[in-house]
Amino acid sequence: MYYRLSLYSLFVASTVCLSGCGGTTVAESLPDTAPVSGVITLNGKPITSATVTFVPMGSTKGVECVGVTDESGKYTLQQIRGAAGAPPGEYRVVINYFLKADGTPIKIDGSEAPANLGADEALPPMYSSFTDSTLTAKVTDAGGEFPFELKTK
Repeated sequence: MYYRLSLYSLFVASTVCLSGCGGTTVAESLPDTAPVSGVITLNGKPITSATVTFVPMGSTKGVECVGVTDESGKYTLQQIRGAAGAPPGEYRVVINYFLKADGTPIKIDGSEAPANLGADEALPPMYSSFTDSTLTAKVTDAGGEFPFELKTK
């Protein structure tokens, strides 16, 4: 169940990233951003190829901001249709980490689709669900570093 919900969430996020809206320019429609980055660890070790999504909450303006972790677990956010960083405000943070059957992470470059690889979400819904994640962040005008230390059994 969680696997399908997570795959659905990744599909929706990917679709939104790839789709565009007409009528106005990006500069006119999106708010100013502040630099946001951080490191994601799982049980004390950095994770590679995890997707980090900041979802605006409440009165926070803007769209989802997404980053992908590198070999050291570091991510840097970018608006899905705009500038680097995230607008100041409050966010629900969703972290997805898909592993193939052999335990290796999928490539986030779009060359591998999780569903086609039999990939499973490795993180529990408290981190990976767009509706159930308990992770939050408050971005100020200066931006900042937002590390997340995840724990699983």
